[in-house]
Amino acid sequence: MRSLLALLALASLIGCAAAGDDDDSASPGVVYQLTPGDAVDAEPNDSVAAAQDLGVLTAPFSLTGSSLGCGENGTWDTADHDWFRFSPASGDPITLDLSMWEGDLDMAVLDSDGQLIVDGATAGLDDETLQIALDPEASWLLRIRCWQGKPGALWRLRLR
Repeated sequence: MRSLLALLALASLIGCAAAGDDDDSASPGVVYQLTPGDAVDAEPNDSVAAAQDLGVLTAPFSLTGSSLGCGENGTWDTADHDWFRFSPASGDPITLDLSMWEGDLDMAVLDSDGQLIVDGATAGLDDETLQIALDPEASWLLRIRCWQGKPGALWRLRLR
């Protein structure tokens, strides 16, 4: 018992969390949880018109959420599409890192009319990274959607 308490104390000191690693291969019986970011995905935000407004973003910034459903049978029909509207604080290049657990999620940046600027989609469960410079005077859209995985797949987006 004393060993277990010491191990738990050590884990809390070094910041271990259920989703603290980036291992996307879910273990049966493991419940993944994320510490909320600076902002949290708020439904409904499933279209350009309903995009969640994040305002002007400065690095570092994090956004956390979960996907209510994933695509299947080669289509996006059942996928949860989460849309966010934002402006960068400056025109300097930014890096967007998308980490995911229990799903293959994809991100893309679009202009305010919904025209694709850059798509970060990669095959598989690897995390995704985009580097881009955007006009701070414009409003931009970010789309995160789940290609395949479990409903409730967790994700974290970091702006740096």
